[in-house]
Amino acid sequence: MASHVTRPTAREPVPVHINRLQTLLSEVLADRETETVPVGPALAGRTVAAPVTAPIALPSFDNSQMDGFAVRRQDLTAGECAVPLAFAVPAGAAAPALPQGAAAAVMTGSEIPAGADMVVPVERTRDGFAHLNSAGRPGATVQFSDLQPGDLTPGRFIRPAGSDVRAGQQLLRPGDLLTPRRIGLLAGCGIAEIRVWEQLRTLVLSTGEEIRPAGAALGPGQIYDANAPMIAAVCAGWGHRTTTAQASTDDPEDFLAALDRLLDEHRPHLLITAGGVSAGAFEVVRQALQPRGIRFGPVAQQPGGPQGAGRLQTAAPPPTSLAETVPSHAPDSAVPAVVALPGNPVSAAVSLQTLLRPALAALDPACPAPQRVRARLTEPVDSPAGLRQYRRVRLVDVGEDAHRAELVGGPGSHLLGHLAAADALLELSDDDTHVPEGSLRPAIVL
Repeated sequence: MASHVTRPTAREPVPVHINRLQTLLSEVLADRETETVPVGPALAGRTVAAPVTAPIALPSFDNSQMDGFAVRRQDLTAGECAVPLAFAVPAGAAAPALPQGAAAAVMTGSEIPAGADMVVPVERTRDGFAHLNSAGRPGATVQFSDLQPGDLTPGRFIRPAGSDVRAGQQLLRPGDLLTPRRIGLLAGCGIAEIRVWEQLRTLVLSTGEEIRPAGAALGPGQIYDANAPMIAAVCAGWGHRTTTAQASTDDPEDFLAALDRLLDEHRPHLLITAGGVSAGAFEVVRQALQPRGIRFGPVAQQPGGPQGAGRLQTAAPPPTSLAETVPSHAPDSAVPAVVALPGNPVSAAVSLQTLLRPALAALDPACPAPQRVRARLTEPVDSPAGLRQYRRVRLVDVGEDAHRAELVGGPGSHLLGHLAAADALLELSDDDTHVPEGSLRPAIVL
């Protein structure tokens, strides 16, 4: 099958391509549905879809901040004093009203009896809780010792109802990310379930006749599929519900048939392909998907230059390049957005971090923004003019103003072992043709 490829003469700048991806992803994120999910560990990383208000106050009753004795300030004096012990209030029990001139033993979290206006810690008594077994018997007293004027303050060691959260207070807004701390707040307010956006369904598709799954026997010229597991793992860390598949064919018609079956089965919001996007003779993704509305072309970065992106269409628009204007017709929400990555594993991995991640992080709270640090080169490095190059580095320690960055391997896009050994991507700008040892450059933490 002949390829209808328009090859633009200029590479698209990295920021322009990120903006293109951001526009594309904003469409599919808007297409998602909401769902009601129980409050629990599985909620972590999800995004709130509707306002959440507190059904109760926190705390919901006045309670003790300390193990000690609830009293009235007027019944105590500085120094030494004794007060009759009326009763004990274990945590979780209702407290009766405190009689005049008496004390009640309270534990941390116990309800404060009506009439009490402060708590004295058990450490400020002679006998502690030794008299609890005789509470209510005539003569049971609490001996307070060494009370200072500052200890005799109304409200001391009492946590008032609503001092943390007021009933009816807004706890979460649409778009908030559900962290473990926020899940704890919801659970503490007795909220059993909330509305969240459904996770982005992402189908990761490896392509090419040479691709085989792990565990299969390799024939001549065949390789194991590193891309699908790697890409899916990255996307899962961004909160996606991922599925992987392989289309081990270089025939566009066979590829489209397999793709349509996969789309019908998985109904993804986002399709990420790996391979088949460059300028070779058997670029199955480009040949199959360009007539379906996906635009291909080079981006001015290395590795990861060949890229494709667009909203998959059922009808075939005229073939266009990546740099041409997006058509004005509205995409069908039932078809996914497509991000077509190069097939070399390092190129795919770098593209995820430098192109897709910043675009997605600007839109989706579940996707963490790339972490950038300052890195000081421990050796000189050269880079092609006109390209933003990303070199794998190891951040060995932190100096006064930057990490020291050791290069890991060369710039080759096939060096998967070197990628695994690196912990950051050193960013070299378009005009960084020769960067001396000791130079400072930004690095993206992997």
